[in-house]
Amino acid sequence: MSGYIGTQPVPQATQTRDSFTATSGQTSFATGGYTPNFLDVYLNGVKLASADYTASNGSDVVLASGAAAGDILDVVAFTTFTPADLPAGTPSIDDNGNATALTIDSSENLLIGKTATGGNVAGMQIINGSFFSHVRDGGVVQVLNRKSSDGDILSFEKDNTAVGSIGAKDGDLTIGTGDTGLYFSDGANSVYPYNTSTQADRDASVDLGYPTVRFKDLYLSGGVYLGGTGSANLLDSYEEGTFTAGVSEGTIGGGDGVYVKVGNMVYVGVTIGNFSNTSSGNAIRVTGLPFTSHSTGHGSNGSVFCRYISGGFPDATQVDSGATTARMWKSGSTAWASVNHNDITNGGNAYFFISLTYRAA
Repeated sequence: MSGYIGTQPVPQATQTRDSFTATSGQTSFATGGYTPNFLDVYLNGVKLASADYTASNGSDVVLASGAAAGDILDVVAFTTFTPADLPAGTPSIDDNGNATALTIDSSENLLIGKTATGGNVAGMQIINGSFFSHVRDGGVVQVLNRKSSDGDILSFEKDNTAVGSIGAKDGDLTIGTGDTGLYFSDGANSVYPYNTSTQADRDASVDLGYPTVRFKDLYLSGGVYLGGTGSANLLDSYEEGTFTAGVSEGTIGGGDGVYVKVGNMVYVGVTIGNFSNTSSGNAIRVTGLPFTSHSTGHGSNGSVFCRYISGGFPDATQVDSGATTARMWKSGSTAWASVNHNDITNGGNAYFFISLTYRAA
C-alpha cells in the first residue's frame, strides 16, 4: 500500500472523525458519513493517496489492500464549504451592524449602500464592465480634495491620452484642455483665459467662438472694451428705435423719425413737412431728437433733401450744442444762412428729408 507523509492546511469547514482498529486483512470500514471527495484517510498516521482507497457511497471507506491486525485507520470528513451565514439570493458582506454594507449581484455589479442597481437610487454602484455612479439625496455627491499644491484635481483621458482637467489655483477653480482653459476668480469676480498645462494666465490669446461656429446672443449689463482697456475703448450701449419730431414754431404734418445709437454716436433719419408757419423769419428748428447732444457740438453733421424752398436749397443740417434740436443751413456768396419759415414757398407740399449724425452728451 502506498502513502505519503506531509502536512496540509486544515480547510475552514466542519470536520468529523471516525477511528478504527483493523483486523487482519480488513478492507471495508463503515464511517458515520461523508461527502465524496471531502475527506482524508490516514493509516497509522500516514495520509493515504486517493488511489489507496475508495470512498464513493457516502458511508464506507474501502482500502485497496487489506490492513494488518492492529492498524489504526482514521477517516476525517469535511462538510462542503458555503458562505454559511449569508442570506439566500444576492451575495453580500455584512458589516456586523444592522445593514448590508456591500452587495455583489448576479451580474457581478458591486453595490455599496444599496442592494439594487438604478441611476436614481441613492448609493454607490460599479456596473460590471461599464461605469461607476454615486447617487446621494440632498447633499454633495462627491468630494475631491487636493492638498498643498495647485494643479489638476480631476484628469480626463481619451484612449489613454489626456484631453482635459479640472483643477485649482490660489483657492479657485480652473477647467480646460492644455493651454485653452478658464480660471474662475471669486476674488476678482471674473472668469478669464488660463493655461491649465503651465498654470498661467493667458492674455489676449483665446477666442470666444469660431468664424464658422458662433455663439448666438450675448447679454451684458455693462459694456465691452474693444481694442484696449481705457475708458475711450468702452462701448457701453447700443440702442435703436423711433421718435416723433416737431418744429419750434407752428406745426407740421410729418415728423416720423428713426435712430441708432452706438456708444455716444447717434444716427438720425427724420422727415418733416406740411408746415403751418410759412411767414416767420426765424430759423426752422427741428425738435424732439432722441438724445441730448454734447455741449461742444463736435461730430454734428447731416444732409438734407427738400422742395418748395426759395433762396437756395439747404446744404447741411446741424444739431444745436447741448440740446435736442437741429437746424438747416444754406450757403451764400459770403456767409452761411439758416433756412427760415418764410423760405417755404408752399407750406402744404414742402418737405425736408434729413439724415444726420451727432455726438450724444
